[in-house]
Amino acid sequence: MKRRAFTQRRARLACGVVGFCAALLPARAFAAPPKIQDNNYKVEFFQGPVIAPVRITGLAGAYTGYAEGVEGTATNAAGPAVREPFSVHALDWDLTASFSFPGSYANTDFDNHGPASSKTPSSSFSNFLYLNVGAQIQYDLFGASITGDLQQFNLSTPTTQSTLTLQIGRFHALGAYGVFNDQLVIGAGVRILALNVNGNNNVIGNTGVFGGSILTMTGAAPEVGALLKPDGAFWRLGATVRAPVTAGNVGSAQTTTDAANVTRVGEFIVPQSIVQPWELEVGLAMQAGPRPLNPTWLNPEQDEAPIRLQISRARALRAARYAEILRDTAPGFVAAEKGELAKGEAAIQAIENQHLDIESKKLLAQRRARYANWPREKLLFVASVLITGADSNTVAVESFLEQTNEPFGRSVTVTPRFGVESEPVIDWVRVRAGTYIEPSRFSDGTPRDHFTAGADFKLFSFNAFGLLDNTTWRASFAVDAAPRYFNWGLGIGLWH
Repeated sequence: MKRRAFTQRRARLACGVVGFCAALLPARAFAAPPKIQDNNYKVEFFQGPVIAPVRITGLAGAYTGYAEGVEGTATNAAGPAVREPFSVHALDWDLTASFSFPGSYANTDFDNHGPASSKTPSSSFSNFLYLNVGAQIQYDLFGASITGDLQQFNLSTPTTQSTLTLQIGRFHALGAYGVFNDQLVIGAGVRILALNVNGNNNVIGNTGVFGGSILTMTGAAPEVGALLKPDGAFWRLGATVRAPVTAGNVGSAQTTTDAANVTRVGEFIVPQSIVQPWELEVGLAMQAGPRPLNPTWLNPEQDEAPIRLQISRARALRAARYAEILRDTAPGFVAAEKGELAKGEAAIQAIENQHLDIESKKLLAQRRARYANWPREKLLFVASVLITGADSNTVAVESFLEQTNEPFGRSVTVTPRFGVESEPVIDWVRVRAGTYIEPSRFSDGTPRDHFTAGADFKLFSFNAFGLLDNTTWRASFAVDAAPRYFNWGLGIGLWH
């Protein structure tokens, strides 16, 4: 009996020690981070979830190695000059527009801070809205594009006990050129980041500033990209590098500097700068099935070159003969002879122009038939790896709004992505799915898995009363689901 009693007492003592330690550990591990004390810090804008046009979202963002369409310019700076198989004109264009609602449900952890049960009270994100618009124009082997991503969401912070509105704009202005008959495309341009924090009444406190802009910043940095797509190959390889964007000039509605030389706007200590880290993204695309991935692009200029050269030579020969005739013409009849020769030449050139127009239309019809006769069955696989750089003394946007100095973005992170696309209902429906692992930029954060899906549906043809040529439209949707995060979006564009 004594031995049993001793064993029970020892067990109770052990349980008490374990319980006491367990009670202490959470307080130590998840203690509130220190408050920001001065202006010696930077705010980092890092977007972990894929927030992009719906096709890219459905493919989990793994688009760098594919880079087709105006959507491709968001992931690869070489995208504007990538000629798609349906491109049959020397001058071509593309448009896109989409919107989505990241964080549609409550308790969204947009910055992947971690489960709420393991963290101190943090900000609450709500009313997300994302809008993407883009336009692209191509001529011969050159292409240029402008795309814009506009995000807006509300954020309620324990610090202010009020709601702030964040507006973030990301813009890409790019130019690209294809070499080796568009088998290698090289592009460059700038990416622009604009951030604005607005407050409603009582956000600023007793400073006399009510609502309006609390903090604004803009910055720009170069980016370059390349895409290798050998004719006839079933694969593509792409890469793009984006330099870090830094905005050192921070504007606000009203700033004050106290005796300790700390600059504030209302209750917010202003950051030294706002940064977007450098990025390196490498991607691969592979396609199975009878539909070719990299068909040789038939350049209309080269396609029509023989007939144009033939007409040009014929006109040069006639001009030489006209010169001989005029030399042999009596001086008094030169003017009359010139008039007759000019009339005859105008008639001949009209016939030649008509012949050129007929031949150009025949060649155009052949290029269209070539594209239309390709089988549509395919299985496209895309994969990419996004490497995001590190910076020192940076905090998240969330931490800035809460005025807490929690380490963020202090080490390089890697985001692997994978997607697949097919067309189960030929020439009517395309579907896609993907997955990616989102890293956490917080020092104690953990990665989380995302699963994505999407589809395109063919709608109707509309030529805008003759202004557009054979234009068929599509509707698209995409979803992105992960722990503590959900995004869905809709889009419209051209069906090819």
